[in-house]
Amino acid sequence: MLLPDLSRRLQAEDITGSRAALSRATEMSLALAVPAAVALAVIPVTLISALFERGAFDATDTAATALACAVYGLGLPAFVMQKVVQPLFFAREDTRRPFYYAVVAMVVNAVIAVGLMNWLVFIAAAVATTGAGWAILVLLWQGSRGMGEAARLEPSTGPRILRIVAASLLMGAVIWAADRFVFDELSKLVEVALLCLTGMASYALLGTALRAFSLSELRAVFRR
Repeated sequence: MLLPDLSRRLQAEDITGSRAALSRATEMSLALAVPAAVALAVIPVTLISALFERGAFDATDTAATALACAVYGLGLPAFVMQKVVQPLFFAREDTRRPFYYAVVAMVVNAVIAVGLMNWLVFIAAAVATTGAGWAILVLLWQGSRGMGEAARLEPSTGPRILRIVAASLLMGAVIWAADRFVFDELSKLVEVALLCLTGMASYALLGTALRAFSLSELRAVFRR
């Protein structure tokens, strides 16, 4: 959705509209990705045990997989934001630099994975993938700095991102407490379902209370 919108606005030299489109895409992407990342980092054991712990997949496997899940979760905002920043290049028909950045990220991935294998064992792959995700995002963002005002976020976006992070962390505290003290005696699948509902409800309330987003904005995103 962002690429054709940006392309039309840039061709029309609509700088204000381009900034607004980029800012809204950044805000809404992070409003969905950050709480998901927090949830994966806060309750990975409960999620993995409910989904996979049966048969030959025992508690030891759950603990190891949950750790990998949490590490991958920390990279989720970066993976999502890549899809927001890349259209800045594609709208200008610049496919070369994103390709070069992807090659650099691939090298970063390989170096971290191989370099940390002896210390982190299987977690090295997760750390490498997450690190590479953030590396390519930094490269894309730095590369877009020379594109002028159309590639800059609106002043209101920075504070809004901070409020999104705050609402996500508070939601994380809520579901962590619910996981430990409220739903821990229930079956795992029921517990996960209730944790998801609790997380969505608390995040919606916290996000609107902190003015991180409005419910109408989230509904518009899901409709699209």
